[in-house]
Amino acid sequence: MGLTKRKDSWYVEFHVLDDGKHLSLARGVAGAKLKRWKVSSTNRTIAKQQEALIKTDLMKGLVKSEHLQGPVLFKTLTETYLAAPEIKRQALYDWKVRMVNGRLLPVFGDKIINSITAGMIEEYRAKRRIEPGRHGTLVKIATINRDLALLKHLFSYAIRDGWLERNPVSLVKFDKENNARDRVLSPEEFERLQHYSSPSLQAINLMAYQTGMRRGEILNLTWDRVDLKAGLIRLKAEDTKTDEARFVPLTADLTAQLKELYKVRYLHEPHVFLVNGKSVSSIKTAFNAACRRAKIEGFRFHDFRHTAVTNMRRAGIDHLTIMRITGHKTLEVFKRYNSFLESDLKDAAHRFNTYITLAHQDPNGDTRKFAINLPTRP
Repeated sequence: MGLTKRKDSWYVEFHVLDDGKHLSLARGVAGAKLKRWKVSSTNRTIAKQQEALIKTDLMKGLVKSEHLQGPVLFKTLTETYLAAPEIKRQALYDWKVRMVNGRLLPVFGDKIINSITAGMIEEYRAKRRIEPGRHGTLVKIATINRDLALLKHLFSYAIRDGWLERNPVSLVKFDKENNARDRVLSPEEFERLQHYSSPSLQAINLMAYQTGMRRGEILNLTWDRVDLKAGLIRLKAEDTKTDEARFVPLTADLTAQLKELYKVRYLHEPHVFLVNGKSVSSIKTAFNAACRRAKIEGFRFHDFRHTAVTNMRRAGIDHLTIMRITGHKTLEVFKRYNSFLESDLKDAAHRFNTYITLAHQDPNGDTRKFAINLPTRP
């Protein structure tokens, strides 16, 4: 029991009991059977980590019985997926429901998930490429990639629940897309936007502008996550898109804003941002209307993340700290949110020149000349 090394990989083995619904850890128990999981890696450290994860899931009763039901239909998978609490709290949940019902179920609904191949998914993508979009044009590459990303997440969920061993979408190469946005709201534009926004929207805008938090994280924020004394928002894993807890520091403006909101909060309502005493589920209409009145073009609420990241970088905050604040998991994604203007590059050159000048000054204030010492010829 434990780790076993074979030629092709490490394997994790545990004695388990199968009650027809779930597998449970059962070492030394009569009737227990040895169950083996392939780690698919020759790295012992990774194998040890996988062993710990499987053992934990067995102890929590999270590993489903292989005899729970026969072949799992794609329709059954989507029903389980969309009913999961961690999926239902996502900001894109309504979009996922529409996509599953309108796009994926008509194609894959009656198929057994084990029978769905990369070839079928490629065929689905090929048909989507020639379909007319909303305005009569072809469907955008980014839209099709979002379809495939949802499909991939569905199959990953099936793997986690033990219904599937391999994700067929992982064999499909996504089309390259150029969808990086570069829209950053200037301070003057932000002031104009605030002027044309309602007080409730102003508070939400300020939170997004100065923290870079996602829309869902802001609208779902509750007072038990706000620590005004410490000047922090303490998001738990279930509050974030990435399922990772993080701390978000509060600026002086945000602290003052939250203190005012706290004074007039409703005791029966745990959410921070309210309209008429009720939590806010959507701000799209109000936000778009405020942008029109303020004559701000090409700016979406999500662009506040670009703006916050760019402003933090301009303030001299290192990129790793910014990633911790905003919740970006990879540097590649972070770079897409970090916008550079020509003035930023000129300012960087000016600051570097100043540093070099000061670094090479002697105590008398004279700037040293750079000289290249070439070897003298014999």
